[in-house]
Amino acid sequence: MNINTETRVLGLLGNPVEHSLSPFLHNQVFALLGLNCVYLPFKVETGKLEDAVRGIRGLNLAGVNVTIPYKEAVIPYLDELSPEASACGAVNVIKNSAGGLTGYNTDGIGFLGALRQENITEHKRVLFIGAGGAARSLAATLANSGASHLYFLDPDQRRAAEAAEWLKKQYVCETVTDLMNEENFRAMAVNADLLINCSPVGMYPAVDESPVVSLDSVPDTAVLCDIIYNPLRTKLLQMGQERGLKCITGLSMFAHQAALTLKILLDADPPLEYMQSELVKRLELES
Repeated sequence: MNINTETRVLGLLGNPVEHSLSPFLHNQVFALLGLNCVYLPFKVETGKLEDAVRGIRGLNLAGVNVTIPYKEAVIPYLDELSPEASACGAVNVIKNSAGGLTGYNTDGIGFLGALRQENITEHKRVLFIGAGGAARSLAATLANSGASHLYFLDPDQRRAAEAAEWLKKQYVCETVTDLMNEENFRAMAVNADLLINCSPVGMYPAVDESPVVSLDSVPDTAVLCDIIYNPLRTKLLQMGQERGLKCITGLSMFAHQAALTLKILLDADPPLEYMQSELVKRLELES
């Protein structure tokens, strides 16, 4: 590509960022659509988040994605939040408009798009492994689209309780929370028709790890999801396939989110099928 003074810069703030396929995917789309843009990964060390956000303004970046562990921590440094970001208390897209920074959240919308792509419309009882920013965003979207019972398990039981209390203040739903361990997972999984791993357990390079040891208590009709997309099929999803469960990888959600990011930051309409195809080819090449 021809980088010049008119090139618009987008990027990813997080730590780690080495595993992310966002730079690959977005730069592929820019080349396909002939956009004079470049997407870069920015590893933000602990204590440097405020400086990184100032850099968006100072370097006039078009905007960035935000990933672990800064989705919630970045909010105090922004000027405005979209309704979705405000509702879930987490941001994964920041748009720079003449130095004014607006935070958005595409996690929930992207996940719902992935469910609809798989023709999954029923999700009354949802179990979340992990109760961070991504889980909150997904929970808010699912509660708003018909989920009536939401269960949260997290290694930090207080975080699970806070997520549940926050959700109940905004939506009519029942919530249950507990400490994430095998016993509590088995007890809650019995009642779930949708299980979602929102924790980083199993993410590259720790591909042999799973947040649970067994899926024996999961109903045969349940749908198992993992928002991790690298590897394409996590250890958890491999276990689900062995159990005969319907499994959804994080790739579809990731592609939907990436498309939304480019719509927000560049008002572009990227080809979703192309993006998913490119991601599959890249992940299969790396496996």
